[in-house]
Amino acid sequence: MSSIERLKNFTLFRGLEDGALEKIIPLCQERFFQAGSVIFTSGGFANDIYLLKTGKVDIQIEFKIYDYEILTTIYTVEKGEIFGWSALVPPHRLTASARCEKDSEVITINGKRLLDLFDQEKEMGYIVLKNLSAVISSRLAATTIALRHEIQKLVKK
Repeated sequence: MSSIERLKNFTLFRGLEDGALEKIIPLCQERFFQAGSVIFTSGGFANDIYLLKTGKVDIQIEFKIYDYEILTTIYTVEKGEIFGWSALVPPHRLTASARCEKDSEVITINGKRLLDLFDQEKEMGYIVLKNLSAVISSRLAATTIALRHEIQKLVKK
């Protein structure tokens, strides 16, 4: 499968022409993480976005309610999805942690370099950031559901 075809599999790049995808390819690096690996932790600076090629990655948040400290998975990233989107959104701070549920292959793209490309290619940037807003919206909904579930478990104790 060509690099262009591979990038087309990611929702973030839906709607981009082949020529635009060709400009993104040089920014891509492939990485492998073993099951159980922590890719990044909440609160850190977000340098890269991550495109999941294979595996599963749990997006987790830790929070405290009264005397309870809870680490909960708010979303599980599947093949073709992205995570680490904070690298594209100021203030570029990670809002959750990412832990591999399974061995995972990812493509990383430096957020600053991608945003610099969007400054040069406004239409490309518009399409990608529109797709990103849909991802952020769905993750916010998933976070709300996960938090409600955790609070309900605490209330039943």
